[in-house]
Amino acid sequence: MPDTDTAPRGDTRDQVIKGHKYDGIQEYDNPMPGWWLWLLWATVIFSVIYIFGIHVFDFVDTYEDDLAQGQAELEARRAAFAETQPTFDADEATLATFVGDAARIEAGAANYATSCMPCHGAAGEGLIGPNLTDNYWIHGNTNVDMFNIISKGVIEKGMAPWEAVYTPEQRAELVAFIQSIQGTNPPNAKAPEGDLVE
Repeated sequence: MPDTDTAPRGDTRDQVIKGHKYDGIQEYDNPMPGWWLWLLWATVIFSVIYIFGIHVFDFVDTYEDDLAQGQAELEARRAAFAETQPTFDADEATLATFVGDAARIEAGAANYATSCMPCHGAAGEGLIGPNLTDNYWIHGNTNVDMFNIISKGVIEKGMAPWEAVYTPEQRAELVAFIQSIQGTNPPNAKAPEGDLVE
């Protein structure tokens, strides 16, 4: 009769470990797969190299180093982008070059029809929003006033800010369109709101 402490079991190469028998339960020698052991030793060796690389030889970047490098790279990209983009000064002089320009007014009309018409009406007569064709203004009627209102919106009145949607040039074109419809007296115009501005 074979020795039950050393005899193989089943079709595997696992063998009972001699002397490892408790309450009739035998312990088998079941080694880990070779690939798993190689992976284990690779991680152990890597951890040693990593620790020495950070704390002794300084050839592995710390989290703070990586963060600083990432922020510097981001700032460099921002600076490069800013250098290639023309700046836009939304002052009266700049905005005045848009007002009265037929091409700018036409471009502004297209964006007005997309974004402004639902609240201000197709002809600027006013619906939920105020009438844009009369001489009464809630937040001022200068080019800069209009540009700022279009850009920042009036959240408490339900007007969304459009600076994240339209470029400064497109917002200036909206100003040009709004100025072009002044005094047009469209039908069904909303009652005046705000202050009379002559």
